[in-house]
Amino acid sequence: MKNFFLIVIVTLAVSMFFSCIKEKTTASSVSEVYEFQAVDTTWKLLTLREKIGQTMLMLPDREMELNLGEGSLETYFKRYPITGKSRKRCVLHELETYFKRYPITGYFMGWKLFTGIPEEKRVDFVRTSVEEYQKASELPLLFQQDYESGVGLQGMTPFPKEMALGATDSPELAYKYGKSVALECRSLGINWVLHPVADLNVNPLNPIVNTRSVSDDPEKAICLLSEQIKGLQDNSIAATIKHFPGDGVDYRDQHLMTTVNSLSEEKWKLYHGKVFAELIKKGVACIMPGHITLPSYQKEKINGYLPPATLSHELLTDLLKKEMHFNGVVVSDAMTMAGFRGWYKNDLEGQVASFLAGVDILLWPSYEYMDTIEVRIQRGEIPMERLDDAVRRVWAMKERFGLLKKNRELIRLISAEEKSEIREASKEITERSITLVRDEDHKLPLSLEKDKKLLLVAVTPVAHKGNDRDFKRLQNLRDEFVKNGFDVDFRRNILYEDQGWQDNATELYDKVIFLVARNTHTPFGPLQLWDDEAQSVWAANSMDKSKVIVISLGSPYIGNEYFERVKTYINTYSNDASTHSALLRILMGKLPFRGKSPVDLERKLFTF
Repeated sequence: MKNFFLIVIVTLAVSMFFSCIKEKTTASSVSEVYEFQAVDTTWKLLTLREKIGQTMLMLPDREMELNLGEGSLETYFKRYPITGKSRKRCVLHELETYFKRYPITGYFMGWKLFTGIPEEKRVDFVRTSVEEYQKASELPLLFQQDYESGVGLQGMTPFPKEMALGATDSPELAYKYGKSVALECRSLGINWVLHPVADLNVNPLNPIVNTRSVSDDPEKAICLLSEQIKGLQDNSIAATIKHFPGDGVDYRDQHLMTTVNSLSEEKWKLYHGKVFAELIKKGVACIMPGHITLPSYQKEKINGYLPPATLSHELLTDLLKKEMHFNGVVVSDAMTMAGFRGWYKNDLEGQVASFLAGVDILLWPSYEYMDTIEVRIQRGEIPMERLDDAVRRVWAMKERFGLLKKNRELIRLISAEEKSEIREASKEITERSITLVRDEDHKLPLSLEKDKKLLLVAVTPVAHKGNDRDFKRLQNLRDEFVKNGFDVDFRRNILYEDQGWQDNATELYDKVIFLVARNTHTPFGPLQLWDDEAQSVWAANSMDKSKVIVISLGSPYIGNEYFERVKTYINTYSNDASTHSALLRILMGKLPFRGKSPVDLERKLFTF
């Protein structure tokens, strides 16, 4: 297609006609409005290769993208170190060559983009990349990221984990959460997020969901997630709910293998199915299937096994699109995950099978996928109807969020007032989320008069690959205690071999506070303890309980599963600077505890 915007002009009169009608139409549901807005038909004029490209969302690879023309751009710049407009023209030329060969739908602006880029320069680098990519592409591009806890770049506003939002139990804050993330996304040029997580964490051992889930209660999840989605989509960011048909049941991780949602059909409809169905009615733009099976619904097998949703025509086309009437975009989870790979002899065949099953946009397929789909459609091996359905859905989403407008605003910077509102929203969510589970002997609030001398025990595993993020963050929490006037000793774990620790702790310290940081993506879940962590639990349960306070900065189940006899226990759901600051104010009585547990802490393992 030579010039996309010339074609848009052809359909302008039609679009204006329907726009006038929209103002006079009252739809009976949000989902009907979504259907009604899909009036632009320029996608029908795309070439076959351009249509296939609409189903591909890639990881940026600047070296490859800038070296498809003759010679090497990198080599050229080494020989001729030009800057400014001349350099931009060279970059644009190379990117135009790339997009002519691969007219993809957009990019996941993640880790691969930042290779070799210092943290302090990443915000500007994202903006520059968005502008360069879009200028070089004749078709409007999607720019995507997860951003589950706010935009995780230097200078942006961090937000606590999704479960913290659940602990606030506030639809108003849920909307502010979505709006805040949307505004900061737009300031980068991001127009699509793989967020929020709609999974219900009904198994405390689930390794992938846990604090990423807003709740284990479907009604609470629907209430909060619908407002969060509205906050995102009201502000021009396409939202995605994941991971259909629902994670949070299995004790295994779909990054490592295909996992199972083992609920009966009846239970599924009451839990995960209900959440997805209601959020579809609310008009969510996208749904991401997981590498998860749903045996209560599936019958068709691959090599004797039920395939994950990402490869299941039964789950994606029959259930999600036809029975549940989802008319938005189905975007796969990452095709690099082990839960997806290995079902076919090679990855390419798996990608083709995923598209045929009902995935509209593949997340990080191979470039060979485009050539393969092109040839197979030309041979009549793949129906054109499947491709047209996918492209129609993608195009409707691009129209819905303003990407087809000629004078669209690619990057919208945040005003000082908006920045202040975003920071206030993050602060309020954090402060209102911290949950006092129990304080049976009234140790709280802490005071410098009676609790001056503290031992803080960081209960974290010793990192094996240099990733000591949680421990370093707990060191920062120690610093917060010191700043507030406490006399603090700090150590990592209390080991069995440490003779005399019990007597010393009782004698030397007014309080011993165990800080437990357990995160997702731990085999057998965030309740799995390594040896040194387990010994710290041993120590806490052996000590004089009048001295002991346990604070979980991750999994909310820790207190009831490992510290049920400890009389003072707190959940914060997140281990970050803003949580630390709020925690100290609450511990010292400057703020009240306002959080309500968003999950059933009495739920025992495998009894759902």
